Amino acid sequence: MMTKSEFAAKLEYFKMVHGVTLRAIAAFDDTDLEFRPIAGMRTPKQLVFHVYSQERILAEAALTGRFTMEEANRSNPEAATAEIAALATAADVRAFAESCHRVAEEILGAMSEEDLIRPIESPMGTYPAWRFFDFAYDEHWHHRGQLYTYLRLLGKEPPMLYDY
Repeated sequence: MMTKSEFAAKLEYFKMVHGVTLRAIAAFDDTDLEFRPIAGMRTPKQLVFHVYSQERILAEAALTGRFTMEEANRSNPEAATAEIAALATAADVRAFAESCHRVAEEILGAMSEEDLIRPIESPMGTYPAWRFFDFAYDEHWHHRGQLYTYLRLLGKEPPMLYDY
């Protein structure tokens, strides 16, 4: 079980992690957004779209009490071509990340202790609402590692991992 105060502390830490990720995103130039280390891999723009839209979608699932495969697939950049096309510049990508994180933070921060432990059914199983935050958190770290690798491949130094 997760108490409201424990959850609030995790949210606060995630805010710091997100701040470092924003600095990593800012290291990409407009010309870097379509970089692919090899064919078939996602671009930096697609990775940011995936990470942050998933964060927002998982927070919305915790709020509404349901999570479907259709909702999960909304974070798939290969299927969201219009949304991806709208992210034309590095500033657009960063603004998108900030917006999604803000929405998720507002939703999750407003949840009561009862809301946090409410079971949410999903195609992967039934979990308490707070666990959907953990899914987004794990996804964030995983894909941020990819962004760091991309920055290095582009000859750029990523921000210090824990430079909050």
